[in-house]
Amino acid sequence: MKKRILFGLLLFTLSIEAQISNLASLASGEMEMFAPIFEQDQNVYGYFSLFKLDKLNESEEKFEYVILDKNLNKVANGEFIDVTYKGIMSRYYSPEKINNNLVLTKRYGNLTGTIMFTSTRLLDLDKNLISDSFFISDNILHKGVRDDNNLKKSERNKKFVNVPIGVNDGFMVVNIKKKMVKENPSTIQFYNIKQEKLWEYDFGKENGKSEYNLVSYDSDVLYFSYTTNDFKNSNTKLQQIDTKTGKLNFDYLLEDDNSEYSHSYTIKKIAEKTIIMGKISPYKVSGYDYQNSAGFFKIVLDADGQELFKKYFLWEEANAFIEINKKGKVESGYRLLVKSYFVFKDERILVLSEKLKIGTNILVGPMVKTTDFVLLEFDKDFNLISANTIEKDLSKFSASDFLFSQYLNDEKDAVFFYKDYQKDSETKEKNWVLGIVSIVDGKLNHEKIPMSSDDNYIYPYIAKEGYILLREFNKNAEFDEIRLERLNLN
Repeated sequence: MKKRILFGLLLFTLSIEAQISNLASLASGEMEMFAPIFEQDQNVYGYFSLFKLDKLNESEEKFEYVILDKNLNKVANGEFIDVTYKGIMSRYYSPEKINNNLVLTKRYGNLTGTIMFTSTRLLDLDKNLISDSFFISDNILHKGVRDDNNLKKSERNKKFVNVPIGVNDGFMVVNIKKKMVKENPSTIQFYNIKQEKLWEYDFGKENGKSEYNLVSYDSDVLYFSYTTNDFKNSNTKLQQIDTKTGKLNFDYLLEDDNSEYSHSYTIKKIAEKTIIMGKISPYKVSGYDYQNSAGFFKIVLDADGQELFKKYFLWEEANAFIEINKKGKVESGYRLLVKSYFVFKDERILVLSEKLKIGTNILVGPMVKTTDFVLLEFDKDFNLISANTIEKDLSKFSASDFLFSQYLNDEKDAVFFYKDYQKDSETKEKNWVLGIVSIVDGKLNHEKIPMSSDDNYIYPYIAKEGYILLREFNKNAEFDEIRLERLNLN
């Protein structure tokens, strides 16, 4: 049974049976999480809900998980008991999907937000079975839970937090600094679904002057930035590591003391090519400086890390399309803060940025202001071919109105979503509006949908291609409904 509905300015098709779900009725406990589940290619698989059912005793809590597919059909649910520690807060991260398993990682920390340690479970989607918890400490996987004897003290003294990340057919464990220490993490490990370590990679230690950072990952490769800060030899290298073998595929020197620019970037792998795209500023050992932004760059590497293409684009080159000075400032001192890069399969690039300015209010001090979005489109050869401004109301005390984005039509097109609060011309009240901007076949389409409700709050989530998920709920959790709405992307 289907019926067509006109909702604001958005035309969509609503399937009563498959595309509406009442979250409040899925489980009886208190909802801890509602989050999308992504495939490895970042398409939406479905949605994960976690409910806290009961506190059994001082050290145990009971949870129920519910999994919906991308059409909001309930496909699985189950219960498990998890450990809790006195005086330590805990919360689950959003799940990561690897093949037909979910990686569920729980972070433990204090009121300030500092993460002390993590534990992980694996959820088999085929069998609907959740594993016992396990954790990684000193590069060793331990099954079960931590001994709570002197737990705070022992964990406080550890310098790194181990964070599992689902990728390919298993999960990678990276080390993150817990506090400012001279030592830097130097190793990563990779485990399969059976929790067996397949390989370990050591970046090497250079007296704490070098460190790695995960930049991006694909189904078959990992990308790390490896930076050495040494007054005699400072440099940043991009390293590509094979996820199956743990072997280094290539090591590309991005910048060093002889470079003109420092780089801040994202990576997109297209077939065997690595596309590096991002921002530049005059070179500093400390790295990219947004206050001295000079423009953009694009680098293309082959499978062996050899340079196929390299080009820099300075702000003043954009003056044929948009008024901007050489330091990246547009009107009234606003800067273009990049929110998303779209690197299409034909190697065209679309840069989504938002105008941002940090001002000063005599009463509250520093104040962030954001206004219009700007879309810059580059062709395959990194020539700017268009600049479009998407107008929206001024937002104060908000670092961004951007929500999320996704590719469309086999990564040939794109869409992004943002929130806005528009003032009513008669009542002068500001109403919550959802903005949807699609770029299909080179054409830009901008729609605004009223989202205000007197009784409930409405919040959007990313959904399967061509749709958006809207969650409408009230503060008492008596009403909590999600529905898929089809986008008009033609």
